[in-house]
Amino acid sequence: MNPLRVKGVIAAALLALALAQPARAEQAWQATFDETCSKSNQAMTMSVQELRDLLATCDALQKVIETQEESVRKVYLKRLSLCRNLYAYMLEFKQSNQGK
Repeated sequence: MNPLRVKGVIAAALLALALAQPARAEQAWQATFDETCSKSNQAMTMSVQELRDLLATCDALQKVIETQEESVRKVYLKRLSLCRNLYAYMLEFKQSNQGK
């Protein structure tokens, strides 16, 4: 194989790898976001521990979303806030009713 062609193939592979890394990282947090917020319709039937786990996930997601570009950050932080507030409300409600 021509050494120049080998270098070209290696450069193309490195470029593809470099471009794929941010996309994978972005997809990872969005998949976690979708999974976390998709459970909001089940919040009433969740245990206290499940709600605590979701709140921890929301807090971790917030830190990742805050590093995104402005339009993505605005939209996803608002959506995350809605999910988190619902989980926090249900957790507070369940904890206040445990003693009754």
